Amino acid sequence: MIFVLLVFVLGSLSEEADSFMNEYLFNGYSSQWSRGVYLSAGEPLSFLIYPGSNLEGVLCGLGGSAVYDLRLELQGGGMDIIDEQPDDLPVLQFVTGSGSVAYTVTVTAVEMLYGARADSAYIFFAMRPVLEDTENSVPVETDSEITGE
Repeated sequence: MIFVLLVFVLGSLSEEADSFMNEYLFNGYSSQWSRGVYLSAGEPLSFLIYPGSNLEGVLCGLGGSAVYDLRLELQGGGMDIIDEQPDDLPVLQFVTGSGSVAYTVTVTAVEMLYGARADSAYIFFAMRPVLEDTENSVPVETDSEITGE
């Protein structure tokens, strides 16, 4: 019975995560990954991700219906980013370097609703290639040269 309930909850949560990921895909974030997890209240869960090199994007957490505050932390590649806002949808923006690095993701259900002791969550990232700034090498004529003033 509990397994069926867990599949139902993770199923609807995964559809919500897919919806967010589709929005990122529409905006050019082509490299994507997601993982469903089950969190006990106040107990951090850590795992590794490998997003690739020369990418920019976001790492997001999506808490289940009983999660009030989901804490998300990303470590690796010389950075340590923590979402400090109390919400159930943390978003961390980050840029990967030129080397392939493993990043440690730590997610914690800090606060739960309805007296819940555990709930599911989805963690996903959406990445796109880093866009380099290009300088305009063609000189621009001033307005006075165009109008003859």
